[in-house]
Amino acid sequence: MSHSDVGESTILIVDDDPIIRSLMRATLEVDGHDILEAEDGDEACDVVDRQRPQLLVADVIMPRMDGFALVRELRSRPETAFTPILMATGLDDVPSITQAYDAGATDFISKPINWIILGHRVRYLLRASQAFQELRHNQDRLISAKEEAEGASRAKTEFLANMGHELRTPLSSIIGFSAIIRDGSFGPVSQRYAEYAAAIADSGNHLLAVINGILDLARSDANRLVLAEEEVEIARAVTFSIGTIEEMARRGEIDCHCDIPDNLPKFFGDAAKLRQILINLLSNAVKFTPAGGEVRVSVERDANAGLAFRVADTGIGIPADKLPIALAPFGQVESDFSRGYDGVGLGLPLAKRFVELHGGTMEIESEPGKGTAVTARFPKERAAV
Repeated sequence: MSHSDVGESTILIVDDDPIIRSLMRATLEVDGHDILEAEDGDEACDVVDRQRPQLLVADVIMPRMDGFALVRELRSRPETAFTPILMATGLDDVPSITQAYDAGATDFISKPINWIILGHRVRYLLRASQAFQELRHNQDRLISAKEEAEGASRAKTEFLANMGHELRTPLSSIIGFSAIIRDGSFGPVSQRYAEYAAAIADSGNHLLAVINGILDLARSDANRLVLAEEEVEIARAVTFSIGTIEEMARRGEIDCHCDIPDNLPKFFGDAAKLRQILINLLSNAVKFTPAGGEVRVSVERDANAGLAFRVADTGIGIPADKLPIALAPFGQVESDFSRGYDGVGLGLPLAKRFVELHGGTMEIESEPGKGTAVTARFPKERAAV
């Protein structure tokens, strides 16, 4: 190891013996270090105030302020809290060594000093100090980056919440008035106008669903999602969810049905989020199942006395290496079949987060060309007996 690997460093020698100081100076100057001297702790503090050394070699027994008091004083100052301090002492008993470390000494070397060992010990302490300084700087940068990211996330959440309010208010009017025209509530309209109004209403509802999904995702990222817990009739929640996507399944010529045993307990959790989980899984299944296919919902008690909600389809399936994409927010698994369907890739990620919010897990089994099965497992605490 070369002597220059730690560069030229300023070292303060603190000892009341001028001969010891001279010998240390001669030894350490050979390695290219700049040497400062002080006779005791008081003088050392003055030197440190004027010139910031990279390392101190300090005796223990000195007049006015001894080595222990010097170390404690320097460790109390933010600017020298991490400066390496090597204690050089003839007190080789364990209590004195322990006292030195307790005061904040970095290391110690016994007197009479082996001058070769001193040079090696100083180089080691300087290298270690540089490494720790880099670690502290990196930690500061990481903390700063984390705080900036958290601030940006909060700003994003607030922006999305404000934009959601600004968008949903006029969007509700668009959906409402287009539905009135579509249904001819104030008088008959031509078939073409009714179709245009229906398209406006459908597009508005789709956009509203996207906005709500983005807002839910933002709230989830900010840990602002909360559960409105109650006892939920499982059969009613499943029936409602199937009814929501029933028209979509009918247009796609897909058979959608459920299998729910009569002896199931009630689900204890957030009814709206349970329905949203099922709707997201069902709509995804219907979207990616060709005409003539099947989507099946089943609910059962699992081996741990919890509840398992399973949505299985006979659709196009997802390759194993694409599953992480499907579960990532805004992830889109590219395929010729999927390009014909609207969506921004929030269905599965939101369903997964809602399941996890209930303390559960979500599993996906899929095989290209054969279909996909998604199972949302909830712990036994969610099965209301």
